Amino acid sequence: MKSEKKSLSLRKDIIHNLNVDMEVDLERALELCGAGKYQVFHCALMVAILGAAILEMVGCSFILPAAACDLDLSNSMRGIMTSIPNIGVIITAPFWGRAADTFGRKPVLLFSTAISGIIGLIAAFMPSLLSFALCKFLGSLFLSCPSSLGFAYVGELMPKKRRDLAVLICNASLMLVASLCPIFAWGVLSYDWWNSPLKLRPWRVLTATYVAPLILAALWLTQAKESPKFLMTRGKDKKALDVLQHIYASNSGQPKANYCVTSLKFSAEDSEKSFSHGNCELGDGIMKNSAFALLRPPHVKWLALTGFLMFGLFSLLNGLFLFAPDTINKMMTHSSNESVTICTLMNQPENLTSSDECVDEISFATFEVTVVTSLIYGTLVMLISLSPLAKRTSLIGMFVLVSATCLLSAMTTNRIIAGVSMSALQITALGIGPLTAYSVQLFPTSLRATAVGAVMMFGRMGSVIGANVTGIFFAGACAVIFYVFSALLFLCAGLSFLLPKDKPASNEQ
Repeated sequence: MKSEKKSLSLRKDIIHNLNVDMEVDLERALELCGAGKYQVFHCALMVAILGAAILEMVGCSFILPAAACDLDLSNSMRGIMTSIPNIGVIITAPFWGRAADTFGRKPVLLFSTAISGIIGLIAAFMPSLLSFALCKFLGSLFLSCPSSLGFAYVGELMPKKRRDLAVLICNASLMLVASLCPIFAWGVLSYDWWNSPLKLRPWRVLTATYVAPLILAALWLTQAKESPKFLMTRGKDKKALDVLQHIYASNSGQPKANYCVTSLKFSAEDSEKSFSHGNCELGDGIMKNSAFALLRPPHVKWLALTGFLMFGLFSLLNGLFLFAPDTINKMMTHSSNESVTICTLMNQPENLTSSDECVDEISFATFEVTVVTSLIYGTLVMLISLSPLAKRTSLIGMFVLVSATCLLSAMTTNRIIAGVSMSALQITALGIGPLTAYSVQLFPTSLRATAVGAVMMFGRMGSVIGANVTGIFFAGACAVIFYVFSALLFLCAGLSFLLPKDKPASNEQ
């Protein structure tokens, strides 16, 4: 028995001695960690944060129709209110991207998510349109980070083989999370909160409901680990190794000491950390690693292409689509037996009700259409993301399909088909994952969060322009709006052919 124990101890010592000098680069170290429990936990956390940001931004599509009488909102003012979150995101996107590349993914994401949630919660209790809009704008200044950084954060803790798949699955999961938007609205707006002990208008309760996930997600984020890729670019290889050991232990159920990697070596990309040491070589390092590097070859062409595609995507998703619930509601509550198109209804003058007599009801049929179609489209996006379909192929197919449904929405006189086709505009969200995966693939670690933030900033610009153009011209030039968006999506489909095939870029770590 003693001899067996000595033999076992000797074998452990031999293994330990073999591992002492086992030095690998970060990609190999991530592969040795495997993809298991920790990555599932981390991806679920990022989906929660990204989904919370989506609910906060897209929730206005149900909040504003319900608050139209209280806040005296016209279509044009509704477009402005819809674009307020995106204006704040545009202003701060470069700052948050660079902050995440400088101070770390976790602390910056935790701070911005928590503050955005707290300010959004305060907005729910503001007494006037001006104070409500101001709080929404202040909260949006912190919303850029939780609405984009999660994609880069997901990729940086996944082995390279699973990276694209993880980003695509997370994006598909967001479609299912987005389906909570009409479900929450249905549950909250169906209850008479004004005659309850809370004495609140339903849209105020709905505003608080949409922002609560941000606060909960921030609390959950305290359990996450920092990105080892970021730690390596900062020369903190021992802290990066600690993170990898934690991932290994979570995935395998083994002690951290059993992790075979004992030290990490720097790849050419990781060695870019030299700019942070504050020596006389600082100038060249800053120019090489700052956001200005995105404006020089080879990065500028990919930034321009992915940025324009994201612009087209968000101009529809956070522009025309945000008017879908109100538009579908008008179709479903249209009392005349005459067959009319969406644009025929939108061209009719609105009958505004005074605040004292405000009813602000959204029909059961509207909720039924939006909830069911959101669940169906979300499941469809998930299945497509899990399929072996290439990123470029899925992008092209998505742009063509949504462009066709956009045209159908304007031309059909069948209210069910109109509702289903208007709801189908949300399929545009399928493109966020592939475009973000390209952003992660085409840019180095030292620029990755900045690049993802910049690409998303182009998307937010599309959101602002799309929402305001739709709000201003929807009533008077409804058909033109649909045709313009359809043409833009066809153009994006053509430009998508310029994206590279699904192969790791040469600068991918």
